[in-house]
Amino acid sequence: MITEALIEQILQEIESEEFEDNFATAQAEYWHYLNSESFKGLSTPEHQLSHFISSVIFHTVAASEAELPDFEIDSFQNLEEQNWAERESHKNWAAAKDAFFDNYKEEDLLAFVEDMLADEEGELTDLAKEVIFITAKSYVDFLLVESD
Repeated sequence: MITEALIEQILQEIESEEFEDNFATAQAEYWHYLNSESFKGLSTPEHQLSHFISSVIFHTVAASEAELPDFEIDSFQNLEEQNWAERESHKNWAAAKDAFFDNYKEEDLLAFVEDMLADEEGELTDLAKEVIFITAKSYVDFLLVESD
């Protein structure tokens, strides 16, 4: 299980000048997915935030000494479809988000994603928040939850 302390440690490392982000090369297939037509509706800040969140997830999981599975787009998209189905089973985003947290073993990573999507400046659309959250949760599911 990923802890908040580990996430904070990775965030500090990412902010350091010495940090070299190998996320795009280490997870090239997922990186290409994030840059696919599926995400063309995101604004530049939304797209950048999605990449940042995914990079933090990747580096945190790698630092946790969990074994990183080879990225398989079909498996990932199956998880993503399940998460979208869960979203659609709720009247609103708040109820869906609560359901995603219920008994979720990687709650700290999910809370990090939620915190990153807290948009005080109003730069993120509601749809982008849902897309980024569900994509990030699906990535966590793929890297950690489904591999157990």
